[in-house]
Amino acid sequence: MPAPRLEVTVREATAGLLRLENFRASSQSLLPVHQYLIAELIMLRLFSIVESAIEDLACKLAVGASYANGTLPNPLVNVRSIDGAKSAMKNGGRTRPRNNLRWNRSQSIRESTSAVLSPSEPFIRYAQAHSAILNEMRQVRNHVAHRSSDSRRDYQQAVRTAYGANSRVRVEVFLTSRQRLPVAKIDEYLAAAKIMISDLARG
Repeated sequence: MPAPRLEVTVREATAGLLRLENFRASSQSLLPVHQYLIAELIMLRLFSIVESAIEDLACKLAVGASYANGTLPNPLVNVRSIDGAKSAMKNGGRTRPRNNLRWNRSQSIRESTSAVLSPSEPFIRYAQAHSAILNEMRQVRNHVAHRSSDSRRDYQQAVRTAYGANSRVRVEVFLTSRQRLPVAKIDEYLAAAKIMISDLARG
């Protein structure tokens, strides 16, 4: 069985994000109401791609896959498969097994991988380096998906971070507007997602 390769994960995630960029570009000629809907759908899909890529990279590193620069990780345990890595993440060193692994915040990434990867791994360090944008994307994605009072509270934090002040801007407008920012947030998130995934695999 061939060794898992991080570059495969990066390539597939990047291809998915490029498709979303193409959808975004093709929506520019549409009425704003249609641009809003497409931006929200892109936000949901792009965050799913990010979470899946982070999980896949973590599992491959736990199995011993080399980083993009050729260096090898130093897993804390010896696992031989992706399923074995997930099992070790859920059960290793825990008084109670963890049913769900989370990949949507840097703290969650550290906690999910604590039984298999050292905090000094480049993967973990890059996750911390990108923690602010990852958390902001999580806040916006959750409000697109749920529209609850809790998601609105977190979304308002993202708005304050972006605008430097409170604003009642709707999430679909926040994603697409260029009135206060030089680049629309959905375009910023698409670009940031590609950089983040590449960095996590860099080594």
